[in-house]
Amino acid sequence: MSDGRSPLDVQVAGDGPDLVLLHGGAGSRDELDDLRALLGPGRRVIAPDQRAHGRSPDLGELSYPLMAADTAAVLDELGARRADVIGFSDGGIVALLLIGANVSWEPPAPPIYTDAYRARLAAVTSTELPLPDARRTLPTAEAGWPAIVDKLRAMWLGEPGIRLADLANVRVPVLYVVGDGDTRVEHTVAMYRATPNAQLAVIPGAGHDVPISRPSDVAAIVGPFLERPLAAAVPQRSP
Repeated sequence: MSDGRSPLDVQVAGDGPDLVLLHGGAGSRDELDDLRALLGPGRRVIAPDQRAHGRSPDLGELSYPLMAADTAAVLDELGARRADVIGFSDGGIVALLLIGANVSWEPPAPPIYTDAYRARLAAVTSTELPLPDARRTLPTAEAGWPAIVDKLRAMWLGEPGIRLADLANVRVPVLYVVGDGDTRVEHTVAMYRATPNAQLAVIPGAGHDVPISRPSDVAAIVGPFLERPLAAAVPQRSP
């Protein structure tokens, strides 16, 4: 940030209503460049690199609540009071305008990982999860990457701090977008059903990386949602 108050590296571009883009785990804001190009015109786009991600420093502990607090601090500094927020994967957990994100997988929420995938995730190393190009600009980034991967792994295998029942308290409109090939489709549907003011879009033939691999399809769905009147409510669904 230009005023130096936030430790995060944040890109701010454009004028108009605020739109916040939050990237996925182990990534950077660059992964949402195509989506930004489609949705950014006419908006002020705020795109931070989260702590220990992209160009932002490793600030020690890594967790979803800390990333949410970092993001809230950035928005406060920029005076963004009524921003629309798009989050992908880990960014969706931070944002709760969700693309492929999740709540706690304790019952009654469906699991987000199979046992085999969870075991695979527990064994992931810094060799298999390469250092993002955006991070190579930081001094000692390569030497520090294994420790960051350890923290990412622990965060992914832990709980995000949001229960399915908590979604009943969400009062702002929420759009859930998921690819039909994502392992967490049923989990996303459960979140949609638990959120009173929500819409759901399932993109056919897409996987977990849908905003990266299919940005035009995501923009075609998200764009009209962002253009809704601020006072408009999503019609209530029957249970």
